[in-house]
Amino acid sequence: MTITDLLQKIKNNLEKERAAIADKMVSGREADFGSYLKDVGIAEGLSQASEIISETMKTINEEDA
Repeated sequence: MTITDLLQKIKNNLEKERAAIADKMVSGREADFGSYLKDVGIAEGLSQASEIISETMKTINEEDA
């Protein structure tokens, strides 16, 4: 397994978790407004982490070229 493969697997897991949070929010399973705000923050953090991984993978691929 290459570093790029590992990063892609991590990115996929982050996206799955973000999708699960979004599903929870859409289906109205938030306990209260505080829980909603927490999940919004977590989802944003997961999205930012995914973007960082994408940028890292791009940099790795450019260095290998």
